Amino acid sequence: MDRTVLHPPVARKGQMTIPEKGRKGLRVKPGDTLQYEVEEHRATVPVHPGIRSLKGTLASNKGTGMSFSEIREAAAEAVRPR
Repeated sequence: MDRTVLHPPVARKGQMTIPEKGRKGLRVKPGDTLQYEVEEHRATVPVHPGIRSLKGTLASNKGTGMSFSEIREAAAEAVRPR
């Protein structure tokens, strides 16, 4: 894996823009959620694809024969952090 170090500034309100190289490397899309895991002076930022990961779930045969609550549970399981 290629290691890239980025130094985006933090704005007055605590907002930060992820540079294009970082967005492409992380495959971050609008609507995704970033989770900051902070330990000491180091942070890990896993990307959660949000509803994008559910695309096609209900339009396929995956849910055939399942109740609505079973489909909801399967969708929730698909987006849970691992």
